[in-house]
Amino acid sequence: MGRKGYRSTRSFLSTIVLCQIVCHVLTLNPRAESSSRMISSNRAILTEGLIASEFDTRLNAAFSEAYEPMDPAGALSEASAMSQLTPDLVVRMFPAAPLANIKKHLPLVRRALAEKGLVDKSMILMALATVRAECATFDPISEAPSPLNTEPPGPAFNKYDRRQDLGNLGPPDGARYRGRGFIQLTGRKNYKLYGSLLGYDLIGNPALANAPQPAAQILAAYLKENEPSIRSALATGDLPAARRTVNGGLNGLDSFRSAFLAGAPLIRDRENDVALSRESHGRREGRKLKGVKAASTSASASRGVKSKEKKKDDVANGKTKAKKKDDAANEKAKVKKRDDVAEEKSREKKKDDDMAENNETNGKKKGKGFFLFRPFRALRALRAASSRP
Repeated sequence: MGRKGYRSTRSFLSTIVLCQIVCHVLTLNPRAESSSRMISSNRAILTEGLIASEFDTRLNAAFSEAYEPMDPAGALSEASAMSQLTPDLVVRMFPAAPLANIKKHLPLVRRALAEKGLVDKSMILMALATVRAECATFDPISEAPSPLNTEPPGPAFNKYDRRQDLGNLGPPDGARYRGRGFIQLTGRKNYKLYGSLLGYDLIGNPALANAPQPAAQILAAYLKENEPSIRSALATGDLPAARRTVNGGLNGLDSFRSAFLAGAPLIRDRENDVALSRESHGRREGRKLKGVKAASTSASASRGVKSKEKKKDDVANGKTKAKKKDDAANEKAKVKKRDDVAEEKSREKKKDDDMAENNETNGKKKGKGFFLFRPFRALRALRAASSRP
């Protein structure tokens, strides 16, 4: 073969090799290796120490891609609730938490919630508000002794030792299975349940509940188990009821409410989500209603006072009118009495006048008769005297 044929063959082989390299590069999936490394990291046995920083970095990269809104047509203007959940947003809900803690643990919380399908605004806020109530620094911690769990002078957590609802069998179960993690998992029964559910030996190694990844997964699993009651409470804006599903009471309610209401306006959600600010709205409306009731009460009281005053005036007017009537009647009676007296006097005077007139008339008659018949009387008297013996 000549030099010219050798060069042709070499060019042909180089072209084939180059084509194979290009094809190999085009068929590579750079995410596949990352995903496999993430899976292997998940399956690793975790201890109470922190997870490697490169694990968090891979999670951040994965979530920045996984939760971007799928909107090729550009019709939707808002991103999904989960994609908005950044450290800069969460730190505004956790005023006492170092940003480093949020950057370290937020990817794990996001991933755990996503695995349980809790990616809508209401359940994200529920999860973060729960973490705020239990771990204000956004770092999984163990429960501290307090009057709620310890009866002096006994050992710490002795109130938990024989709690049947927690499944504890006696000392030292109270201290061994005390609250841990983002949600403060408590009691032998709960350690066994969520350990079995998530594949961790929490009975043999309860401190594992404080490791960041198990702590995040326990948080998400617990919220998922109680999702119906939580959503029912949030749908009506009843944050105390939502808090009770986790705590059993209202411990930490102020922190829970503060974080929830602080995060509600920060996260936009294009879905037909629940009205998460109902409680604050309800409180404002309650204050307005109280004001209206107070005003109504005041108005009613004012109307009542006015009504009473009017009634008093009416009574006074009635009394005045009655008095006037009585006075008029009395005056009429007095006038009538005076008239009667005057009439009686008039009658008596008339009688007296009549009698005087009669007497005068009779007297005149008698006087006239006396003078006329006096001679006859004298004759009679003489006759009588002469006839006597």
